[in-house]
Amino acid sequence: MKGSRWFIVFIVAFLSIMFAIEYHLPKNFVWKPTFSHYDEQPFGCAVFDSVLSSSLPQGYTFSRKSLYQLEQEDTTQRRGILVISDNLRLSDVDVNALLKMAERGDKIMLVSTLFGRYLEDTLRFRSYCSYFSPMALKKYATSFLKKDSLHWIGDSTVYPRQTFYFYPQLCSSYFWGDSLPERVLAQRVLAQRVFESNEFRYETEVDSLTTDSLVYMPVAMSRRWEKGEVILVSTPLIFTNYGMLDGKNATYIFRLLSQMGKLPIVRTEGYMKETAQVQQSPFRYFLAHEPLRWALYLTIITIILFMIFTAKRRQRVIPVMHEPANKSLEFTELIGTLYFQKKDHADLVRKKFSYLAEELRREIQVDIEEVADDERSFHRIARKTGMDAEEIAKFICEVRPVIYGGRVIDAEQMKVYIDKMNEIIHHI
Repeated sequence: MKGSRWFIVFIVAFLSIMFAIEYHLPKNFVWKPTFSHYDEQPFGCAVFDSVLSSSLPQGYTFSRKSLYQLEQEDTTQRRGILVISDNLRLSDVDVNALLKMAERGDKIMLVSTLFGRYLEDTLRFRSYCSYFSPMALKKYATSFLKKDSLHWIGDSTVYPRQTFYFYPQLCSSYFWGDSLPERVLAQRVLAQRVFESNEFRYETEVDSLTTDSLVYMPVAMSRRWEKGEVILVSTPLIFTNYGMLDGKNATYIFRLLSQMGKLPIVRTEGYMKETAQVQQSPFRYFLAHEPLRWALYLTIITIILFMIFTAKRRQRVIPVMHEPANKSLEFTELIGTLYFQKKDHADLVRKKFSYLAEELRREIQVDIEEVADDERSFHRIARKTGMDAEEIAKFICEVRPVIYGGRVIDAEQMKVYIDKMNEIIHHI
């Protein structure tokens, strides 16, 4: 016993030391954009959602529903819908649902590099998409090159014009300036040279001091639609943990979100990859962090070794387990005796009626507790059971005063009511 105790102490100490070493090792960030509610990496949205949840007074909630599902929700409260993705190719069903919500007064903000041709044709705009490379971002950041500028040019009566600075890889997508639907909120200043050859034609961005060809490319714009508004943003990487923590640039995010007005905002992940939408279980959390992952591996190995070395120990005597006695009949007799002594016949009818209502809801989707649908419900029950609709209606109307009105009945009436309900259940 003493040797076993020292073995356990050694294993616990070894695991603690390994965990401490792994915990203090340098962390490796994953620069892959996921926009996931549970991702704490730079281009996840765990910090982003947390800050908005605690900062927006109107409320900020999280959903995985599509635009069509959100449009089908029966609500009179107007909302702001936020969709963040790097490849938002909306179908015609999603676009029609989006426009219906905007007609009712909702405000929808779509943040993506791609929007789909159907939405572009409907709102009459065109966008330019650039491929994001994490290696290019790292190389650019370590070279200490100048950041690109985004100019806020929205309503100057609310916010003054201001310039924000981001790495060009985070704001390389934009809208074409000659295809704007209505109002530009922010734009990016580009200085371009065009190179041509016999095989291809391409553009490169150069420093503004070397050329006078300045181009203003919108990166955020809005379009009024009936009572609501559709807001388009082409820089999804800014709407991440990195963008929220990047100096004072969180102001830019809040200015865009302020276009929702005083509406509560719902962010949906219905258009993200399924791997990014999976909620992290405790094991996923352990596996996502290298120190915890190695601690888990070592714990499993230790348990396996412990099982191997203790497998030869003598097993305890297995106690004899007697089969539990069936007390159902005694319980039924006890309950029946209590009701007989109390003579509460109406309560038995109420319980039987609740069972009948549940059976009808489950089997033929009829709610006899909803008085407004009586006519449709009685005819549907009659079709399903083959009984007379007037007979069913007469019975339901006769038994309701007992259920809801508290009318007292005797034992004979109780038997009649229960037999009738059994007959309906039998014919379903």
